[in-house]
Amino acid sequence: MRQIFVDSRDRVSGTTTAFSIQLPETLVIEGSGHKARIDQLRIPLSSPTIETGDNDTIQVRVGATNYTITIPQAQYDGPTLAATIQGLLNATVPGAWTVIYVTNRIAMTMSCSNNFTIVGGTYAAQLMFHPYTSTANSYAFTYVSVLGIDMFYLLSSKFSTLDTIGPNNAHDTLMCAPVTSAFGSILVADMPYNTWFDVPANMTTQQLDFQLRDRWYDVLSNLVPNISFLLTID
Repeated sequence: MRQIFVDSRDRVSGTTTAFSIQLPETLVIEGSGHKARIDQLRIPLSSPTIETGDNDTIQVRVGATNYTITIPQAQYDGPTLAATIQGLLNATVPGAWTVIYVTNRIAMTMSCSNNFTIVGGTYAAQLMFHPYTSTANSYAFTYVSVLGIDMFYLLSSKFSTLDTIGPNNAHDTLMCAPVTSAFGSILVADMPYNTWFDVPANMTTQQLDFQLRDRWYDVLSNLVPNISFLLTID
C-alpha cells in the first residue's frame, strides 16, 4: 500500500486548483486490479455566494423586452440575497416584485405582478440547475445554496477509467465533496468508507496531475488558495 500526501502548494506547474506534482521517485503499479482512494481533502471555502462575472446576473422578459440585473459580489445569507435581488428587480423591471428565501427549505421564490419569463443570466442558470416550478408570473427554486460553491469535484487524468462516470460524462472524476461548511472555514471531506476507484493497469509515472472543478465541471481557477489530501493506492 502506498500513501501520497498531496498539496497544491508543492506543485511544479499549474495553479492552486489545476496542478502537477513531482514524485520523489517513479511510481510503478505493476499488473491490474489495484485500487485507490482520497481522504482528508481540505478546501478553504473562500468563494463568495455571488462572484462578479461568474454568477451575478439574471435576465427576465416582460412583454417583448428583456431586462438584466447584476447582483453585487458579496457573501450573502439567504434572506439578504433575496432582498437584494428583489430591490434590483423593482428598480429595473416593470411590475411589483417579491423574492423570498425560505431558509429551512433552502429554497427561493420569485414573483411579479406582471407575467415574466427568465431568459438568461449566470445566476439564473445556477438557480435553474436544480428542479424548479414556474407559472406565468412566478418561479419556485429548490436547493438554493448560499455557501458559495456547493459542490467540488476532484479529478485526475492519470486515473481516468471508463468505469467512472462523472459530470458531463467525464471519466476522470475521483470524488465529489458537497459543501457543508460556512464561508471562510475549511471543508474536510473523505470518500465514503470502503469506497475505492480503479488504478490503470501497469501505471508508471513521475508526476501526478489533479484538478478541482465545480458542478458544471469548470476548473475553479484561483478561487481556492490551495487544496491538500491523502492519496492511498492499494
